Amino acid sequence: MPLYAAIGSKGGVASQTGFATTEGLKVLERGGNAFDAAIVASSILTVILPYTSSIGGDGFLLALDRNSDLVAYNGSGRSPEEFPVDKYLEERPVVGPLTITVPGLVDLWDWTSDSYCSMKLADLLKPAISLAQNGFFVQEPLTEAVEVSRSSVERYESWNTTFGRMDAGSWVNFPRLSTVYTAIANKGADAFYRSKLTEDIVQELNDQGACLTSTDFSRHRGEVVSPIRCSYKDFELCELPPNSQGVSTLQLLKAVELNELGELSFASTERVEKFLSLAASAYEDRDTYVSDPDFFKTPIEKLLSAENMKDRFNRKCNQNALRGNDTTFLVASDCQGNLVGFIQSIFKKFGSGIVAHEIPFQNRATGFALNLKVPNCPAPRKRPLHTLSILLARHESRGNYLIGCAGGDARPQVHAEVFVNIAEYEMSLSKAVEAPRYVVNSWYDGQLNATIEGCFLDADLPKWINTDNLSLPSVGIVHAARRRSDGVLEFVADPRGGGLAASLL
Repeated sequence: MPLYAAIGSKGGVASQTGFATTEGLKVLERGGNAFDAAIVASSILTVILPYTSSIGGDGFLLALDRNSDLVAYNGSGRSPEEFPVDKYLEERPVVGPLTITVPGLVDLWDWTSDSYCSMKLADLLKPAISLAQNGFFVQEPLTEAVEVSRSSVERYESWNTTFGRMDAGSWVNFPRLSTVYTAIANKGADAFYRSKLTEDIVQELNDQGACLTSTDFSRHRGEVVSPIRCSYKDFELCELPPNSQGVSTLQLLKAVELNELGELSFASTERVEKFLSLAASAYEDRDTYVSDPDFFKTPIEKLLSAENMKDRFNRKCNQNALRGNDTTFLVASDCQGNLVGFIQSIFKKFGSGIVAHEIPFQNRATGFALNLKVPNCPAPRKRPLHTLSILLARHESRGNYLIGCAGGDARPQVHAEVFVNIAEYEMSLSKAVEAPRYVVNSWYDGQLNATIEGCFLDADLPKWINTDNLSLPSVGIVHAARRRSDGVLEFVADPRGGGLAASLL
């Protein structure tokens, strides 16, 4: 069995690093549940993969609890009360202080701990605290992220001081970050959002040009949400609702089903051509309708209707380009029946490039449209369209699946492809994740630009699909789990990402 796949019956974890997976597994061995394991792994990832996520970023959860009830939480933050919309629209920043929104991950940890965990938050954060305080060897993915990001964020001294001098194999620690984690361990989310520590962090952000206030932090609360659902043949599909882009995954899958793309062979060029066209169409709907539900009610039923999703191959799409930003997703399950998907991000590598208390803060404000006439327009105290989403699929005889990935805007396509591999081509979970992928990256006036992984197609794609530029966004890093109807658990960590899946037999 390769390191990226594992099968067991008593629980398991799949994540982007071996240490996060094994520490989560230790929690399960000590009698903790999947929610406990998820927080342990999540917190470790924020320390050793700070370019993908941090407590300066957001997180979402989608799970089935031990009673098979759906659990979903939106842990995304809002723009500041004093958000300068006109200045934002004028400057159109990709990084920097104007792109920072209130981070929601710590609130998600706190809510998960209070609602579902069997162990104390203080105990669950101990491994992350130890890493931050005592240090660890820097791995190559972190140093590669530093080099890739340097040109865009090295202008920010806080980033340079914290991350700019890292080399692979060097020893690094984050003592100021460890004090923040210790405070959270002792006093929960209030320590991060409503304390003297909050004031210190906000002051450090303000000194670098951010307009966040202590009040922005203190007012933050994530929320329990109802997943959006649709069917795919005999499967029930669930995704996170807006402001998440999860509806785009369901749209794409409904279009695949209604247009019978699963009847074509896996290597069919026609199938891939039509899939890419449908994906571009789904993103058009996303950018038209998905926004903060406090400001606009996305017409979910309309978007997922057969009338809306059938025969869209010839729909002319406006110019658009997707962003392949960094995220990390983990999945955990236990012998009690809990199946947990946990996704977190600071969007671009190292987010805004602004660091406070050794915490990189997200650049999620770049999720707003640069147009005041659409629902996702920028505004104070508003959540931007969010790329984080998780796909859950349920089937009476085949069991339950959780699929998530790092992939930014491309996430709906990646989720859909892995699921179709399972549902239509009867691939095992590991084969479905490992199979070649194809992602549309941009489109304009009937021309698509796509990344096609490998040479698996049975013919050349038509000339209106350009696949020459291989430097465009990647095809994602997937982690997934399945609870079979007989109770056996399967876990997969995408071999593209160097992660680890492990289980308890």
